[in-house]
Amino acid sequence: MKSLVDQHKLLALAAVLVLFAGCKQPETIVVNQSPSVAPSNDTTATDTSKNEASFRQLLIGEYNSISTLDPLFVDNASAMRAVQLVYEGLVRLDSNGSVVPGLAKNWDVRNDSLEYTFHLRPDIFYHDSDIFSTGTGRKLAASDVKYVFERMAHGGVPPKAAHMFMDIKGFNSYYQEQREVYNPADRNLKGISGIKTPNDTTVVFELNAPDAQFLKKLATPLAVIYPREAVGQSLNSFSPVGTGPFNFSSRSADSTLIFSKFQNYYNASDINLNRVDIITNHSESALFRAMGTNDIYLLPQLGPQLLKNLAEPNRRLKASYQDRYKLQVTNGGTEFVLRFNPEANLSSATAQTISTLARSDSSYVSGFPGNIVTADIADTTTIDTSNLGGQIYATFSQNPFVRTYLGQLSQQLSNYNTSLQMIKIQAPSRNTGLLFTANYPLIPDARWNTYKDLFRFHVKQAALLRSEIRGLNFNHYPWWLDLRGVTLPAAERLN
Repeated sequence: MKSLVDQHKLLALAAVLVLFAGCKQPETIVVNQSPSVAPSNDTTATDTSKNEASFRQLLIGEYNSISTLDPLFVDNASAMRAVQLVYEGLVRLDSNGSVVPGLAKNWDVRNDSLEYTFHLRPDIFYHDSDIFSTGTGRKLAASDVKYVFERMAHGGVPPKAAHMFMDIKGFNSYYQEQREVYNPADRNLKGISGIKTPNDTTVVFELNAPDAQFLKKLATPLAVIYPREAVGQSLNSFSPVGTGPFNFSSRSADSTLIFSKFQNYYNASDINLNRVDIITNHSESALFRAMGTNDIYLLPQLGPQLLKNLAEPNRRLKASYQDRYKLQVTNGGTEFVLRFNPEANLSSATAQTISTLARSDSSYVSGFPGNIVTADIADTTTIDTSNLGGQIYATFSQNPFVRTYLGQLSQQLSNYNTSLQMIKIQAPSRNTGLLFTANYPLIPDARWNTYKDLFRFHVKQAALLRSEIRGLNFNHYPWWLDLRGVTLPAAERLN
């Protein structure tokens, strides 16, 4: 692989050639090079571990459930991180949050930024699977990319991915017909007009208007590529088969997902891990106890309880844990939004009072170290609570930050003879006057944007990992996980 310096030289040369070619020529954005993996700060440790022949297994703990590995159905950061083990998109992000080649070895952008042409790597194969007639993973084709984007528009799948790509020419028309014309025989559109595949290794996207975030949207877990054969008749029949660095091997007891290294990955030499296990548990204390017994090595996102127990006000790990663990806090994170359901049995006046109460109370935010949790707090001296009283219901959430916040809000409302409870449904109904939505960078939840927001708070990503892990970085996208170049001592060498 070329060094990063060589890549920059080639980029500069490409830019010069574009200037000489004239304004009608496309601008070459990425040259035909694979990105180099940044070396670990501890070169000696990394080199030594690579020379060991023993089995390396990374054990990851997540507090959110991972109910599916269908990229269009993942609904939390834990599932999005898991998806990136199995699949890859046309492009991906590096540890700096910059776009680098993925399945596409390079791409061209027309001068008006309305056309993107991606050139696929010629040596990409899917994981071996029974979904293929031979049991052997077939070669990636440009038609797979077109299929994935058209599936985003289909009825029966969540609209979140489709909302991200409405600027593609013909996408909105295809989306509306798929969602509103229920009889397939009455539909006229056969596909998205702005996605073309002139050959098996070329995909062209045409946009209605320039989108400065288009490449980064392509790098999200919702835009990874999988074969048509993976899609069954129901969510449970979807087969997690991709081209990424790890195969999905099995799910154990509905709480442990097991992934093994894909030996035919095009950059297999970058993968130092033989196996990755993701263990899910809604109990933060149980996850931390598992770290103490060597059953977990990494927690990509600490919940509210662990943040308060492990971190100092300056975001440093408490001294008693520093020998064994490292704490990494990013500047990026997730925005949680408390919204009012106007169709519920809750008056707008009561909702406004709840909003004022929430914005006047800083105790939830101040309970966390180092501005890891932030919100817009307003100094409100007078609050009209005359319309409070009775019972208020909110939709159910498994996220511990949402649950702890609703618990605090419930205590606040109890001072005014008002009871707040969660109902075990995750979509708003006439009974649920309040709901929380989560906005991830590049992946906002646009379903309930018409519902008035009452209060917002932002949680930075804070990861806890064993000190022996090398080469693991996080960027400002909390759903991002890249295990290329990551290493750790062999299993029998971890204490």
